[in-house]
Amino acid sequence: MTICDIELEAQRPLPKGYPANPTSFGGYIKQYRLEYGYTAFELALELEVYESTIYKWEYGNSNPTPKNTQKIIEFMGYDPRIYNPLKIRNYELT
Repeated sequence: MTICDIELEAQRPLPKGYPANPTSFGGYIKQYRLEYGYTAFELALELEVYESTIYKWEYGNSNPTPKNTQKIIEFMGYDPRIYNPLKIRNYELT
């Protein structure tokens, strides 16, 4: 016998190091990686770069080459500089 139905909703906690409002292309890469559960190593395999390269992009120590930028956009399925399905603020490349 059910007296009432209760439906609880809660937001999932953000992963450690998750950039809620990225301001760089590397920030968007990190956000995507954490959102979809990729490790830096797995993403590096997908993009055919070294794992250290992924970290350099994420920490702003370097930027992807135009060729790698295209690989990233193809892998993600969108250009985060233009469209952001994760509902965060977009930025413009300088």
